[in-house]
Amino acid sequence: ASIIANKLGISWNTKEGKRNPDYLGSVTQASTVRLGSSAGQDVYVPMTRVLPMSHPNDWVIGGWDISSMNLADAMQRAAVLPYDLQRQLVPHMKEMVPLPGIYSPDFIAANQEDRADNTIPGTKAEQVATVRKQIRDFKEANGV
Repeated sequence: ASIIANKLGISWNTKEGKRNPDYLGSVTQASTVRLGSSAGQDVYVPMTRVLPMSHPNDWVIGGWDISSMNLADAMQRAAVLPYDLQRQLVPHMKEMVPLPGIYSPDFIAANQEDRADNTIPGTKAEQVATVRKQIRDFKEANGV
């Protein structure tokens, strides 16, 4: 949701006023690295100038979930983002659905079992093979 808001420049209202998207807090976009010192002062540069990284606005978004709920509905169910931002993101996220994920009760909270309607069947080896194929297919479909 935050990448979409940043990419599209979606601003939203809160009780404190209007907010604009930014990547503050992003390790890749807001972090600096100490290179050394000059004349007794530490010298810092943005991490993106030291390590070659793509900009998040250029990323292709995809992923897995054991719930088949589209990302707009999942965002609204989670109720983490401000309502005005959610309202504006829904049209951009309602067609986004996760790929089936691996459901292993040993690693997922018991209260998630009812939501597990989007899972990969088979043995662990078969599930891993499926995920690998999904990754290959995603890369090919999106030219990445």
